[in-house]
Amino acid sequence: MDSGTLRHTRVGNRATPCETHGVMSAIFGHQGGWDEALMVLVPIALFVGLLSLANKRAKAIQAKRLAEHSSSEAIDPSTPGSDT
Repeated sequence: MDSGTLRHTRVGNRATPCETHGVMSAIFGHQGGWDEALMVLVPIALFVGLLSLANKRAKAIQAKRLAEHSSSEAIDPSTPGSDT
């Protein structure tokens, strides 16, 4: 084969170093489907984790506001329905 035919093949492409070919093969190679499953499951797991963290923080803020509201009602004697 002369250099003219190798220039048009992926193997003969000298523009990218050999390490890049190994990385691209690892990324685009089919591994029986588990890598594609990870590409779907990892973002879903990330969103579920972030959503649960946000819900936990929101519940803590809500509980704090309810505690502050109930303590302010207990301190204030001028609540409606009192006999004074």
